[in-house]
Amino acid sequence: MSLSKASFIATAALLLSVCWVHGCKQSEKGVETKQQSTLANPALEFEPQPQSLSARAGIAATRHAKIVEDNVASGALHFLAVIGTEDNSRLALLNSEDGGDTFDQPVRVSEKRAQLSSHGENSSGYVVTPDFMYAAWNQGGDIRLARSLTWGGSFEKPVRISDKPAKDFSGYVSIGVAPNGDVWAVWLDTRDRENGHEVYSLYAARSSDHGVTFGKNMRVASHVCECCRPNVSFGPKGEVMLFWRHIYPGSIRDMTVAVSADNGATFSAPIRIAEDNWRLEGCPDSGVALARAGNRVYAAWLTEASPAIGGVRLTWSDDAGKTWAPAVLASQAILDANYPAMSAASDGRVELVFQGRNPDKSKGWAATSAFVVEIAPDGKLSEPIEVPGITRAISRPTVFAGVNGRVFVAWTSVQDGKPGVWYSRGRHI
Repeated sequence: MSLSKASFIATAALLLSVCWVHGCKQSEKGVETKQQSTLANPALEFEPQPQSLSARAGIAATRHAKIVEDNVASGALHFLAVIGTEDNSRLALLNSEDGGDTFDQPVRVSEKRAQLSSHGENSSGYVVTPDFMYAAWNQGGDIRLARSLTWGGSFEKPVRISDKPAKDFSGYVSIGVAPNGDVWAVWLDTRDRENGHEVYSLYAARSSDHGVTFGKNMRVASHVCECCRPNVSFGPKGEVMLFWRHIYPGSIRDMTVAVSADNGATFSAPIRIAEDNWRLEGCPDSGVALARAGNRVYAAWLTEASPAIGGVRLTWSDDAGKTWAPAVLASQAILDANYPAMSAASDGRVELVFQGRNPDKSKGWAATSAFVVEIAPDGKLSEPIEVPGITRAISRPTVFAGVNGRVFVAWTSVQDGKPGVWYSRGRHI
């Protein structure tokens, strides 16, 4: 059900949250000057109460889940999640044959006794293709990837992606699979030094054999934001697009892309996807979310550069990152919006999820909840739809846009002092 018709509580937010469909122009100060009409609330209905992954799967504490619907077996659902306590955790895949009603025994992804790291932005990455499942994660300040050739029945022995010296750090990894089948990993790395001081850089690596091995690591950019997860997507001709939050002079931390048209041999100069001019003496710990629908790549991210544009912003490119639509405030009236995630369905529908506070509850100080905004193929946005039945604060939601109008949202919450994953299933009616 939708957010009680959440009224847009600030005229400035209205002007900024609407834009590109009717040909908005940017003023000299970069503020959109024309409203974008939004969709009526889509007929998206979630189940009344969220489900506990721990209870449904009969396992101990879980956190930092990624969720995907099987695009081969009808009704199958998969969760990649960290299982166990902080001192004894592992990465596992939980498979359901009945859309999340029941789960099989967890399938181990990381190796036994591996020192798994999963905190905030530095959690696992997950990609599913018709032939392979891939999972990547941080292990003791290093990057590992494992693949499954059996649709989650088992995973092969993990391979090391980063080729850095052991003493340096690699983490905050994201992975993607190019149209030609190459597997790309992108992450943050501290192997570089300037005047004897550690510098955070953006690194990437490519596998041309479906994740069996990875080539030499490539440094794409230096002086990047220290704890905002980067991401990877691909253009209409297979261009490789790497996204990160860059540190510009004056400690301005804006979202940026570099593009390779030659399969990673070279990358373009950095391009800002929006000039938020967020000046911050520290890392916001919030990266960029991506979704690809046809030739269009959507990007969503947090900015708090000013009250007028503060929240989850959204833009898109149809030309592999050369140009970007004027950014809009996708979170609209939702307060304290952060941690976006996106997923594109086969019909071109894109679902954006983020955490935030309902402005109509507790004078805007209700516990953080999960909100879904639907992006139509023509770029129009729905009003935010609050996932029903959430009774405790959530963090870092994720979303998957399934087939036949299904939508799945998952998040981490703390109950009785222990983290757990909850999920809610929805569909268009």
